[in-house]
Parts: sequence; C-alpha cells; structure tokens
Amino acid sequence: MSRWFRVVGAALSVVGGAAHLWLYRHGYRDVPNANLGRSFLGHAAASGFIAVALVVVKDPLWKVLSGLAGIGLAIAGLGAIAISRTSTGLFGFSEHGLQPSPQGAIVVGAEIGMIVILALALFIGRQTGRPSTLH
Repeated sequence: MSRWFRVVGAALSVVGGAAHLWLYRHGYRDVPNANLGRSFLGHAAASGFIAVALVVVKDPLWKVLSGLAGIGLAIAGLGAIAISRTSTGLFGFSEHGLQPSPQGAIVVGAEIGMIVILALALFIGRQTGRPSTLH
C-alpha cells in the first residue's frame, strides 16, 4: 500500500505537469508578460521532479519531504488558478471558469488529487505508528 500512494501521487504530478507544459507550448509562452509563461514551464518542471522523487527516494525523511513538496506545489498551483480568475489576475492576466478547456479542469483535478492522496499517505503513516514515510 505504501508504494501505491507514492505511485498515484507521482502519476497525478505527471498529469498536472504535462497539462502545464501543453498550456505553455500552446499559448501561454506567447502572453506578453514573460513571467506568466515561465511560471507554467516552472510548474511543469517541478511536477516532473516531484514525480521522480516520490517514486525513487528510499530515505523516510526524503519521502516525507517529497510528499510535502507535492502538496505545496499543488496548493500553489490551485492558488495561482484562483488568483488568475480575479479581476486583477495573475501577472496582469485573467481567465474565466476552467478555460482553457479541458486542460484547466485536468490541472485542477490532478492538483486536488495530489493533495488528497499525499495528505492521506502522510496521515496513514502517522496512524500506523511508523514514521510518516508516505506509506
């Protein structure tokens, strides 16, 4: 069961990262504010790094840290989505709803899934009496 949480968390990270990369390549790199495009590219790279860490690391502390990093990245991504739906937007850029579709919905689903799976893994690790190692 411990490997299952890490593999599912890694898969969700890859899905979210791939959606961010697709969005970058198909429009967001051309937005006049370069910070917006770079943030999509950075999110995709971080997602890949976290996915590898979730599956590869063996040390219990690093398992916990990679899980927390995944949760943090997902929360940051959801926060950026929320900010970009405001009137001021993110880096001055605003979207509406879950546009672009379906990638917006894919990103939201993957990031919510990451938070749930990785938080459950950390919680279950604590409940079993073992160190929280993303069981």
